[in-house]
Amino acid sequence: MPNKYLRDPIHGSISFDKERERLVIDLINTREFQRLRRIRQLGALYLTFHGAEHTRFTHSVGVAFMAKRIFDSLLAAGQIPRKGAVLERTRLIAIAAALLHDVGHGPFSHLYEKVFNDRRHEEWTRLIIRHARGETGRLLRRAGAVEEILAVYDRTYRPPFVSDIVSSQLDADRLDYLLRDSFMTGVAYGRYDLDWILTNLRLARRGRESSERVRSKGTGRGAAASTGGGRDNDLRLAINGLKGYHAAEQFVIGRYLMYQQVYYHKTSRSAEQMIRTALQRLVDAHGETGALPDPCAASIKRLVETRGSLPVEDFLRLDDWLFLSAFQEWALAPPGKVDPILRDLCDRITRRRLFKTVRLTAGSRQKLFGEAIEELSDLFRKKGFDPRYYLLEDDATDLPYRDLAYSDRMGTAPEDIGLAVRGRIVGYMSERSVSPLIDSIRNEPRKLLRLCFPGAMRAAVERRLKPFIAGERQ
Repeated sequence: MPNKYLRDPIHGSISFDKERERLVIDLINTREFQRLRRIRQLGALYLTFHGAEHTRFTHSVGVAFMAKRIFDSLLAAGQIPRKGAVLERTRLIAIAAALLHDVGHGPFSHLYEKVFNDRRHEEWTRLIIRHARGETGRLLRRAGAVEEILAVYDRTYRPPFVSDIVSSQLDADRLDYLLRDSFMTGVAYGRYDLDWILTNLRLARRGRESSERVRSKGTGRGAAASTGGGRDNDLRLAINGLKGYHAAEQFVIGRYLMYQQVYYHKTSRSAEQMIRTALQRLVDAHGETGALPDPCAASIKRLVETRGSLPVEDFLRLDDWLFLSAFQEWALAPPGKVDPILRDLCDRITRRRLFKTVRLTAGSRQKLFGEAIEELSDLFRKKGFDPRYYLLEDDATDLPYRDLAYSDRMGTAPEDIGLAVRGRIVGYMSERSVSPLIDSIRNEPRKLLRLCFPGAMRAAVERRLKPFIAGERQ
């Protein structure tokens, strides 16, 4: 049978076999997956990087294609011991699990979760996959794949390297989003040598010597307490320890730079805080008065009234388009129809009149800082700005790389990229002798603390918080 082709700006022609990968094609055509066309991949970043208009749909298709390429690269290199129908089934599950990994994202992605935090997107994904009346759930049940895909997410699927393909330091998700986000935002930080990484991917077992060496190394930054990541004889995704580790190093550092320069850009974070705050004010105003803005879509009404505790059918009605349309209506509504704070926030968002920011020093948690914030809050109130919605603290934190000792200590799945030689993992990318660059960022959270506020209050903020303001190196 011929292939189904999808033209893609990052990968060129994405292809899925109409027979071998029929399930994947059918899943793409479900209502649940098509909804991802209406959710931007990067939330509010389009207000900073005007090209960042790509969606969870395009990314998820790319992730499925990356999972397919990873699996087939391992197969071509003689790394996968399975054969026949079992091999075909494992391959299909890997691709389908990669495709659906983001199907549970809400409007504005992670911003939705911070206000309506009854469930994270990973839990919504599981509910959608299990949903008996949904198109995705019906397809997966018919294929007998529901429990297998959930096992991939839960890291209980056998063989375990399938979970590594879907979620790990070197997974299909990151392989796609770094290239895609870098291209769509117009920066070069996320570029890396994809073909060389795929050529040098390996399956290997954790060697006793490498495990003990990394655990003993971990005593300086958190010693290991347990293996936390499977048995030593499990085949895990790794990189060729003789040829591939420089490309893997470039990949890891590229992700670190994307967080510092794009995902945590000061204007992007300000826009995200404003959208989050508008959603929060929508909820708070309803709690204070029992009223909702006029007009208000039925889906948003149910969301606010239930505080996010929605059935799957109602959750699937929510997307970026719905809320951006609502923001536009509320911004232009006559006075009295919409809560004035919500109306003002929506007007600022839709007209891109974003809050200004200042970056705070690491010592901004001390008592003097708290007193300064209290005084500043009083000044904001006098000027007609409720500080709950106009003086916003933004704490952007990323842990760029977790080594094996960290994962063992926390009891989480291992993320440290293993170096494979003749089927055994003989070392890890976090070791100083392998990559001084990765060693310098491992297990160390990178924090950026900022305040976001209306431009009219910049002088007052900078004057009162001068001892606590750091230079913005962005």
